Amino acid sequence: MHYFQTQKNALRGAEVLRNLQAERCTRIYAAAVISRSVTGELSRIELIKRGHAASAAGALIGGVAALSFGPLAVLIGATGGALIGYSAELLHEDDAANVAKTTSRALDPGKAAVVAEIDEHGSTELAARMERVGGSVLRK
Repeated sequence: MHYFQTQKNALRGAEVLRNLQAERCTRIYAAAVISRSVTGELSRIELIKRGHAASAAGALIGGVAALSFGPLAVLIGATGGALIGYSAELLHEDDAANVAKTTSRALDPGKAAVVAEIDEHGSTELAARMERVGGSVLRK
């Protein structure tokens, strides 16, 4: 999480995230800018949304596991695997929503934050670049 004094600076921080991902310096799974206006109104801008890789992987694994039992078993295995993968994604989205809710409560009027789920490998470079554009870093 990266806190900024203004939404304008937070949007600069969002650009840093996009650049890091384009340069392949780090893997960013999901990111959003959360800001509170001076009147107290909250806004959220989704920058990078997490995909459905778990559903696809579950379907593939379920289908391949049932391959020797025939086409109907492949269909059932793929469907079951996709459902298991999707339920894992829903649990993860619930965690992400809780982080966003906690962050929004902590924001003072006129402040903003970039909330991102990234690969730990690139966190040092990300923190250095965020501090250059005026962000303070909080890791969870």
